[in-house]
Amino acid sequence: MKTLFLVDESLLPSLAIKLRGFGYNAKSVREAGLKGEEDIKIIEWAIKNQAVIITADLDFGELWYWHYKGKLGIIILRMKSYKFEMQSRIIDFLHQNNLFELKTLNKSLIVSSLTRYRIRELG
Repeated sequence: MKTLFLVDESLLPSLAIKLRGFGYNAKSVREAGLKGEEDIKIIEWAIKNQAVIITADLDFGELWYWHYKGKLGIIILRMKSYKFEMQSRIIDFLHQNNLFELKTLNKSLIVSSLTRYRIRELG
């Protein structure tokens, strides 16, 4: 089964369309019926649906580290501009580096900028 990616509302919903264009299974929070929901509700949905959250919200990283490590995967995009072009370029960078195919993705925290990334894995 392909990993499901959930694009948080801190990012543009069109990133889900871009990910589907690469052949990934992706939904925006709006498509999942989660628009406006609290982070905990989004995390619970992601765990239930075995989804990896893609976000720009650093709170998700703290929640992963302190409470949800090993229960789900989170990818945090770090950028100075929130325009689609910048978000899209970071997604391209992650795709080119095969990070969406990482075997431990559903248990990892990845923080990525346009040119580098860090991975925190369980254990």
